[in-house]
Amino acid sequence: HIAKYFANSVREDGLVTIAKGGIVFAPGSAGTIQEIFQEATQNHYGSVGVISPMVFLGREYWSETKPVYPLLSRLAKGMDYREKLALVDTGAEVMKFIRENPPSKAKDHSWSFCQAYCYS
Repeated sequence: HIAKYFANSVREDGLVTIAKGGIVFAPGSAGTIQEIFQEATQNHYGSVGVISPMVFLGREYWSETKPVYPLLSRLAKGMDYREKLALVDTGAEVMKFIRENPPSKAKDHSWSFCQAYCYS
């Protein structure tokens, strides 16, 4: 069973890392929330060099049922990625936000362990 969780973690990290154009999070459970925080961490620290949009589809779900959005909004306060967070209810709102908020270059990601050690 340990191998399954390790494999899922590596797969999820890979998917989140290559999704530089942004991610739309539909209602989900533990795995979705894990992916949200993987993406939020990359945006928070600029570890992949890009700040990607994070769109939460389902206002009530992400603010009341599983209140991830209020937490991330507070965490992002004063950070560049705050403007890349959106809470929406429709596909049209998703598309509008993604179009109007393209990924941006992270200001500084030189702190990254991999930037320092993995790619030399």
